[in-house]
Amino acid sequence: QCCAEAEASSAAPCPTSVTEGEMPGRYDFEVVERDLYTWWESRGFFRPEVADDMPEGPGGGKSYVLPMPPPNVTGRLHMGHAMFASLQDVLARFHRMYGHRTLWLPGMDHAGIATQMLVERQLVAEG
Repeated sequence: QCCAEAEASSAAPCPTSVTEGEMPGRYDFEVVERDLYTWWESRGFFRPEVADDMPEGPGGGKSYVLPMPPPNVTGRLHMGHAMFASLQDVLARFHRMYGHRTLWLPGMDHAGIATQMLVERQLVAEG
């Protein structure tokens, strides 16, 4: 569904490995993720932005990038998650209004679970 919505507003189609054909018995993450990443890059999902109708602010077009992770997949949501998501949104909007080419890229936490496992192993070893 998200690909269909994105495709409707896009010249670049969603990757066919994600949207067409029979579903394989085993998920082939290498093909699917390669195709999705290529599609994301072609659509500019990782490029900072400035609104076209916004006058240049005092930031002078410098870049401001804010990569932050979402809540950990193993944890329960709490008010702290809403607070930090709100603060990240405020920072991204402020820098965009200030004239910075702004990229807010949530969802980049790739090491949280691995770090947690390492700490847990160390704690078990220490008794």
